[in-house]
Amino acid sequence: MANTVESVIRRLLPINNFEGSPMVQFNLYVSLFDEILANANKNLYNVYDVFLRNMVSGVVLVVVARITISKVISKLRQVSDALALDLCQITLEILPRNYLFDEHIAEVIQLIASIVELQGFAKQAAETLATLPFNKASSYNTVPFRFDMYVKIARLFLEADDVGQAEAYIKRATKLQPKITEQQSKISYRMYYARILERKHKFAEAAKHYADLSSIPHISMPVLQRAIVCTILSPVCRERSVLLAQLHQDKRVKNLLAYDVIEKMHLGVVVKRAELQQFETLLQKHHKSIATDGISVFDRAIIEHNVMACDKVCNIIPFEALAAISGTPTDVTELVGSKMIAEGRLDGHFETLCVINIQFKQNNVNAIQLANAIDLLWTEIAQNSKIIR
Repeated sequence: MANTVESVIRRLLPINNFEGSPMVQFNLYVSLFDEILANANKNLYNVYDVFLRNMVSGVVLVVVARITISKVISKLRQVSDALALDLCQITLEILPRNYLFDEHIAEVIQLIASIVELQGFAKQAAETLATLPFNKASSYNTVPFRFDMYVKIARLFLEADDVGQAEAYIKRATKLQPKITEQQSKISYRMYYARILERKHKFAEAAKHYADLSSIPHISMPVLQRAIVCTILSPVCRERSVLLAQLHQDKRVKNLLAYDVIEKMHLGVVVKRAELQQFETLLQKHHKSIATDGISVFDRAIIEHNVMACDKVCNIIPFEALAAISGTPTDVTELVGSKMIAEGRLDGHFETLCVINIQFKQNNVNAIQLANAIDLLWTEIAQNSKIIR
């Protein structure tokens, strides 16, 4: 028989007045709730509202009310997502905001977030978890709980491409990190901290964190591959040189994609665009994003490396040649080179000549670099070329 508001009220009265064991009373409430769910009809939401309000009305012993509501929430995990979301919303509207039910409110919020996440709405899930009462003193609201939630919220915001919010929550986790002993929690934090650095285009910092994480056996190769990508995309700097040396010496890297690029960059050899096809398969959307100056992250990294590689063997470098090697437009190549000079990362100046002579330096030029430069730089040398000297 379908349950109505009136029938449920009638059935609750004798249970409320039950004077036996609290556990027996608890079982009676749960049995009634099971019937309500089993005989769901158009009255379900109103019936559920009556049942739950009865539990927090004060007529039920607090201990019985708490364990009954916990059981109710656990059963909401077993119904359809749409029904669970609706009943969760009713639950949040009814439960008092006090220490007796803070834990239940947190459970409901987490259940809503998990359902929304499974439906593919990462940002909504993150925003839902962000409503947890983190500042309230409660038995559940421990440092490890807050730490894990902050990391999870950061992960969800990152999946939703909201890097700013992800960074805000990972910073909250950072403040708690020294107090965390659970290794898996610490690993998750370090992973998403590195990913946020990567998304903010702090590639050298991200690569260092990934390289450190590669010492953990069950995640070593995937994070090592990410370290390779971030190192290759890093701007030319001392930290990048250290990372290239570290990765080049790591025997595990030889079995991963783009090892050949790491080797050439470490040796200071020019990298042709055609040699980057395998590496490009590793790139994600944010690796190819365009900066305000119109240059992609990927193009900038390759141009910067090739400028420095050519600078090791040549006194005069035509921009047209560099552009041909890097597979980028001449004006883009020129812009990157000029910025490197302005930032003090490259010694040089611009000249316009009627005739271009490639002048090779005599010192510190190995055979590979010299042969590579000779092979590559002859192609685009023309009259009135802009060069970097």
